Amino acid sequence: MIIFGLGNPGLKYRSTKHNAGYIFLDRFAKPFKKRFRTKQGYKIVKIKITKNVVYLIKPQCWMNQSGNAVSEILQEIDGDFLVVVDDVNLPLGKIRLKSRGSDGGHLGLRSIIEARGNSNFLRLRIGIGCPINDVADYVLSPFKRREKKILMSVIEKGIKGIEVLVKDNFTKAQNYINAIDLMVKSEARNPKP
Repeated sequence: MIIFGLGNPGLKYRSTKHNAGYIFLDRFAKPFKKRFRTKQGYKIVKIKITKNVVYLIKPQCWMNQSGNAVSEILQEIDGDFLVVVDDVNLPLGKIRLKSRGSDGGHLGLRSIIEARGNSNFLRLRIGIGCPINDVADYVLSPFKRREKKILMSVIEKGIKGIEVLVKDNFTKAQNYINAIDLMVKSEARNPKP
């Protein structure tokens, strides 16, 4: 299996909301004590989950150019693939695994759908919350400390779900992942005494 984490390259974007896909793969690779190797146009780590080989790949292109990058990489490394992206349509604290669907306004997914000619590929959407004003400014802003803490908790659970996908099957993984809800409860539900 190949897992593509989408983001924008460069230190300037490293901790931004739009780079949730990169952040997810960095965390996924950490326990395996392997570093991403730089290839022409992407960074890659090869890991094993039980006996299954999994490639974690971060295309090194702008988000809206992801389609060409993914298509080129799939010519080198053949296999089923999953795309990990941020999602403004999901609140921070939620995550969704889907087997197909629209781009949901995400330029990276749109680019991959256009390049592949279909939307039949797995995607893991990490909720980053909905912006109040400008979407572009919002997704390119860094996570605040509290947001990053929630994000990392969601990622940890999401990784467990992907391990279920690799070891077992899609339905079991989807049921586990789509039930994850780490949204902060509102003050109204937990009033102060």
